[in-house]
Amino acid sequence: MATKLEESAAITINRLHPVIGAEIKNVDLSQPLADDTIGQIIDAWHAHSVLLFRDQNLSEDDQIRFAAHFGPVADRVQPVGGDPLDAPDWNNLMLITDHVDANGKPIGSLGHGEMTFHTDKCYRERPHRTSFLYGIEIPSVGGHTKFASLYAAYDNMPDDLKRRLDDVFVMQGHEYSGYGRLKLDVNLEDIHHFRQPLILTVPGSNRKSLYLSRLNTMWIEGMDRGESEAILGPLFDLTEDPATMYEHVWRKGDLLMWDNLACLHARTDWPDGEKRMLRRCTTVGDRLW
Repeated sequence: MATKLEESAAITINRLHPVIGAEIKNVDLSQPLADDTIGQIIDAWHAHSVLLFRDQNLSEDDQIRFAAHFGPVADRVQPVGGDPLDAPDWNNLMLITDHVDANGKPIGSLGHGEMTFHTDKCYRERPHRTSFLYGIEIPSVGGHTKFASLYAAYDNMPDDLKRRLDDVFVMQGHEYSGYGRLKLDVNLEDIHHFRQPLILTVPGSNRKSLYLSRLNTMWIEGMDRGESEAILGPLFDLTEDPATMYEHVWRKGDLLMWDNLACLHARTDWPDGEKRMLRRCTTVGDRLW
């Protein structure tokens, strides 16, 4: 039950970037929130795609409780075939860290280093709509998270290309063994994959987004590979335009949440020997077609 303070407190919303992202203040996510507060946060999420909550002190249960306002909290997705991921995790949470235990075994996933722009679980029949990432241990420099607006990418497309691609589909895929562009001759039965619309009208905002990423988008359905690659290359560049990008410098206690239908995210490197630990969960969205 919400407290009187929660019911009476008004949140404040400050833009992080002219195109994408906002910071939400006057909210303690370790406490249950009043319905009107949740409504304001949902409206801000639709408007800004990425939301930041600073100076939070969140347990695993707190994070799951807040995430559940945005949809069913997802179970962790395992690789197709082969061995399951062996890093320990909770039912719906995972650690993103390069920490190891006393025997040198990883205690989390997605260890060290840079990661290419992508959107979480776009290769699922029901893509994961919202991601929630909480900062537990932050290196002294680096390990930033970049966000790029897929609304801006669509807005910046040439009009003739918008018309030509309005109803096409792309194949989205993911291979757990690497973080670069997927090989186009990969056997789809060996990886997670699903065809998705290239251009979406995003529920909640009713804005159009260019739903692709260099990491996961393999080809445009119905085109030969040469034609598909010729179109996708410039579109990838549009989604990674620095002018439409917010780069988040982490602090301990930050919670970031974002709309995977509206933006991409990437990770910068940090010094060897320094540790980084964040806790993530996601929510399952609706099928897109």
